[in-house]
Amino acid sequence: MDVDALLDRIGAKPPAAPTGATLSELHRAFALTMPSEDYDIHLGVPISLHLDDIADKMIRRRRGGYCYELNGLFAGFLRELGFDVTLFSAFTIGEDGTHGPDFDHLRLLVDTFDGLFLADCGNGGSWIDPVPLRTGVHGHVRLQRDGDLWWTSERRHDGRWEPGWAWYPRARELPEFGERSRYHEHDPHSYFVARRFAVLPTPDGRISLLNGVFSEIDHDVRIDRRVDADEERSLLAERFEIVIDRPWRPLAVEKSSTAS
Repeated sequence: MDVDALLDRIGAKPPAAPTGATLSELHRAFALTMPSEDYDIHLGVPISLHLDDIADKMIRRRRGGYCYELNGLFAGFLRELGFDVTLFSAFTIGEDGTHGPDFDHLRLLVDTFDGLFLADCGNGGSWIDPVPLRTGVHGHVRLQRDGDLWWTSERRHDGRWEPGWAWYPRARELPEFGERSRYHEHDPHSYFVARRFAVLPTPDGRISLLNGVFSEIDHDVRIDRRVDADEERSLLAERFEIVIDRPWRPLAVEKSSTAS
């Protein structure tokens, strides 16, 4: 991996030591630069979980990705910089207590000179900063555990806590996420197959494109507007630095709308 090129892309300096403070700086720089996006799925471009391929896509071609790509690259990047990083398989927990599929999300545990932190640059742009591995409330994230089971919740603007991801502290490797990634890439029931999106947090909110709707949140003020394909492509280039030079496949809802 070309660490210098990635540092240059996110506008960060190489850390002097793997501390909690430098992890926070790198996490924030990465999260504010690398968009969560799934346009390759809708372009028919295969998604690879080989680290060299992810680095080529996100550094050289200046694209974003989804959780396996974003957190996979961030893990490799941190390791190159001297951090000890563990990959966890995260899943959902339903209201009845049932567990969702393993490997549904990739979350990172980072060991620093100042203790253990959770890192997640691939959670739809909702985490800008890492979270200490310590139960309790950390900003808008609440961390809880029951024995070996850990889980997070996130506080929304209306004050309610929304369930997040859960995991067991078992170390995984990136190729183990491949089967679930292929499901998300191809299955008609996949969240990603049904949604064409790009999300990028900003210091005061976030911007997003979702199925042809552009949204901008700035200091809790939200504006939404529908855009056509040409404006969507322009917004991708101007606001997300994502250049798409060919048509994407229409979603089922767009096909239905066109037919009617």
